[in-house]
Amino acid sequence: MHSLAPLFQLKEISLSCCGDVGSFPRFFYHQHDLQYLDLSNIYFKGNQFPHWLLENNTLLEKLVLTNSSLSGPLQLPFASQTRLSHLEISCNFFNGNIPVEIGAQLPALRYLDLSKNNLEGKFLSENSYLPNLMELLLDGNNFSGGIPDFLSTSPFLLTLDVSNNQLSGRIPRWMGNMFRRELSCPIIILREQSQLRGTLPDALRNSSTLVTLDISDNFLSGSIPSWIGGVSNLSYLLLSKNNFQGETPMELCKLSHLSLINLSHNNLSGRIPPCLKITTLQDVSEDYVGRLMARKFPIKNVSNSYKGRIIPYISGIDLSCNKLVANIPYEFGNFYKLLVLNLSHNSLTGPIPPTFVNLKQIESLDLSYNNLRLNFLAYFIVSFNNLSGKTPPRIAQFGTFHESSYKENPFLCGEPLPKCADNGPSLSMPNSSTNNDEDDD
Repeated sequence: MHSLAPLFQLKEISLSCCGDVGSFPRFFYHQHDLQYLDLSNIYFKGNQFPHWLLENNTLLEKLVLTNSSLSGPLQLPFASQTRLSHLEISCNFFNGNIPVEIGAQLPALRYLDLSKNNLEGKFLSENSYLPNLMELLLDGNNFSGGIPDFLSTSPFLLTLDVSNNQLSGRIPRWMGNMFRRELSCPIIILREQSQLRGTLPDALRNSSTLVTLDISDNFLSGSIPSWIGGVSNLSYLLLSKNNFQGETPMELCKLSHLSLINLSHNNLSGRIPPCLKITTLQDVSEDYVGRLMARKFPIKNVSNSYKGRIIPYISGIDLSCNKLVANIPYEFGNFYKLLVLNLSHNSLTGPIPPTFVNLKQIESLDLSYNNLRLNFLAYFIVSFNNLSGKTPPRIAQFGTFHESSYKENPFLCGEPLPKCADNGPSLSMPNSSTNNDEDDD
């Protein structure tokens, strides 16, 4: 009965994923010992941020209201809430500014997720000092202006994601000093719809602890600096859709922990460094894996991106849509864990390296729109799949491949397999017009 005070007090409540329930149940007004509350994916239509929950529960440490259809301005409690360290209210309909007093009212915040709302203005004011902040997620809003310098006074900041906003200006120099500290796997994400300009700041030169740098979809220019090789622990380097030019620096070969590199949609020229090293993340902390799972990393020249639990286990190279020339390095065939390789829309020449036979894990390979040739293709096998239709005409190299290259594809026929029956059932191919969201070629 919502009108009666309950005879018990709870410390933890998790009621996630219950759908449309109307307004907040009144029994929450009578709970005063809560330490953890998760009401995500419950649609409280018409409700604003429940600041009274914080006022009634001074012991509350973690509040999760993700995807709860909350709207209106973000109203904080009147009194300072000194215990709340985790506030996750993403995917709602909040609007207006982040309250100036957020640092004074919630001084213990370590994790703040306000992503995917309609918030605007400067994303934090100079008075919003958050000394314990470790992760700040503000992506998918309408924040404008530059990245505030006062964030440099947050000594524990590990993750900064302000992508999908309307930011402008330059990348501040203090970022480099921040990520020289003894932090655990810091992440910088500044991509998409932002208008950051200038060059990569030299301040990042010795950011030896930085693991993820994603500054895609901006207006950065100049060359990719050679000091990037000094960011020794970098695993994810995503600089696509900028105005970088010049040659791809050989110093990238110093990045021995590199898992994903996306330099697509720039004006890079010259040869592809043959000494690149691509691996997968190993022996990383569970905390870092958890933070990566919330991110999305575009690495293919299509709409889908890698995200979630697969992130720590993928490796990929995307150098498409540049002005790269000469041969594809044969060393690329030695990346046996490589999932994605996109070198399309360049001016590459020569043969496709025969070492590509070693790419056992590859699931997306795009070499289109180049000047490559197949003169030296010596190994081709597509056995044990679900291919259908006819085998390729037995001309050039395809005339040398035996039945073992095609076996165990139940609906595949033609030489060197048995011929297709003229009166057999027709094998209809999928209608490409029925699936416009995926690239199935």
